[in-house]
Amino acid sequence: MAGKKKDPVEKVVKALEETEAGERDGNVVTLSTGVQLRVKPMPKHFIFQVTERYKKPKVPVYFDETKGREEENPEDPDYIEAMQMHLAEISNASTDVAILRGTEVVHVPDDVMGPDSDDFKMELEVLKFGMVDNARARYLAWIKAIAAPLDSDIENLFEEIGRLTGVTEADVAEAADRFQRLEGRKAD
Repeated sequence: MAGKKKDPVEKVVKALEETEAGERDGNVVTLSTGVQLRVKPMPKHFIFQVTERYKKPKVPVYFDETKGREEENPEDPDYIEAMQMHLAEISNASTDVAILRGTEVVHVPDDVMGPDSDDFKMELEVLKFGMVDNARARYLAWIKAIAAPLDSDIENLFEEIGRLTGVTEADVAEAADRFQRLEGRKAD
């Protein structure tokens, strides 16, 4: 006896379900630890709202006697160091926002602590990390310390979230710089 014929509607529904599952899987990033995260687009304004809080260092000035006026000195070693710190801060902040708003756990291998595991919570307490009871702060700490321990893991996540969102690290730096210029004009 031949197999029972499937209802055409049932075939379409099954095909749609498989297609949707495939699309979701297409946005899954597997990290070096085997943890799988679904990446998703996020509102760009979250990154811009966070990064605008970091004030760009002012360029130091010196009196140029040959010109008889003050000149900016962007080559000042302290200023260069302050700018490097500023760029690192906005890069870290934008990465944190991207992780919090643009990822969700799909799979945690058995040999990896999860963000809500008692062992991970105890580690955070021993290391004196604050906000152990804040699930979002704990999730961010878990991603950075356990799930994605390599720089390449974080870079891959940011790149994939940025691709879906349309935001690159250069966009973040440029937006923060533009905001700082506008703030500077208001102060003048």
